[in-house]
Amino acid sequence: MIEKNLQDILNAGIGLFKSGEENFKTAVVNLEKAFNDMKSKGASDNSDAALKIREILENTLRSAKTVQSQAEQNLSVFMTEAQKNYSQVLDQVKKVVGEERIRDL
Repeated sequence: MIEKNLQDILNAGIGLFKSGEENFKTAVVNLEKAFNDMKSKGASDNSDAALKIREILENTLRSAKTVQSQAEQNLSVFMTEAQKNYSQVLDQVKKVVGEERIRDL
């Protein structure tokens, strides 16, 4: 009796999983279709508001790329200067402390 109940519970769990899996796949397909439908509708909208939004988005992306590029350049300059300063400080320390002491440390 207990074995049959356990078997029934296991089968119900498997059925629930399969049903959920099928529902999930269907939901994903429906979501993709809805997204593609909305994307097509948006692409065909050439109203002033839609054009303005696209322009704002393009300007925002262009500005973000410019900021990113400038940040990368600034980081590169900073790293070059930091390496140069480190080398100069190390040279000064070697003169004061001596290279043997630096190697020991």
